[in-house]
Amino acid sequence: MIKTLTLNPALDKTIIVEDFKIDSLNRIKKVFRDAGGKGINVSKMISNLGGITTASGFLGGDAGSFIKNELEKENIKHDFIEVEGETRTNLKMVDKIQNTFTDINEKGVYVSNNKLNEIKKELFSDLNKGDILVLSGSVPDGVEANIYQELIEIAHQKEVKTILDADGVLFENALKACPSLIKPNEHELALYYGRDFNNQEEMIEAAKEFFRYGVEKIMLSLGKEGAVFLTEEEVIKIEALELDVKSTFGAGDAMVAGLAIALENNLKINEMITLAAACSSASLINEGTEMGKKEDVNNLKNKIRYYYI
Repeated sequence: MIKTLTLNPALDKTIIVEDFKIDSLNRIKKVFRDAGGKGINVSKMISNLGGITTASGFLGGDAGSFIKNELEKENIKHDFIEVEGETRTNLKMVDKIQNTFTDINEKGVYVSNNKLNEIKKELFSDLNKGDILVLSGSVPDGVEANIYQELIEIAHQKEVKTILDADGVLFENALKACPSLIKPNEHELALYYGRDFNNQEEMIEAAKEFFRYGVEKIMLSLGKEGAVFLTEEEVIKIEALELDVKSTFGAGDAMVAGLAIALENNLKINEMITLAAACSSASLINEGTEMGKKEDVNNLKNKIRYYYI
């Protein structure tokens, strides 16, 4: 079983424009509304691939009800905790002429200590040895920056594997608890070290430092440059495919979904990286917030190329 945690979910509203101009009238060509949040995206991708997943976290208000309804339409199990206030709405603007993808995200509702205790109890109520817990995304007001660290420590006690996809202090604190797998990107790596990197070689060497925390696997996402998968014994460069990119939304979350399924099923390293890269690529070729389709993933798996460094 794979459970995803989205502490700060969102109703994602994607607008498609053409040649957006500041201080001018801009007409929207298309609008998409969808259940959003990094963990929810992971669950949707897992479901698309036929995997078993439960989405959890906090929801409130009409936007929260919309998210629940959308998940139920896709037959995705969920056990969210109700909170006061309105779940945030995130605006995503895609400009097809300028080839830009812009996110404008709301902050999120306040979550009390009582609700936090409730989610901790619920989260591990049905997780067993060998199950996967995905911890990803930002946290709302009221939630301390050590929350992922605390949850990973509990997961260790129950022999539950963890995947971490977060940034900033959330990422830094969670590393101390030793997640099973992490997926930093170039921005998150630079944020952690407080500096930019000149090339991939520098980023790879920096990523290797995370093994000192006991992390088992690292997927370093490099956007248009592909990705690098690391274990203590191996470093594998995954080449990016040439695609007709319609939206970059959810590509990283789709990659996490592929990694989660591979981890749950104890796939070999080559199978893991191929599935993860194909999931990410399949989401890039969809408009709006739609995650990759299973048939696209299966087709793209045969095109993924990688080599050992």
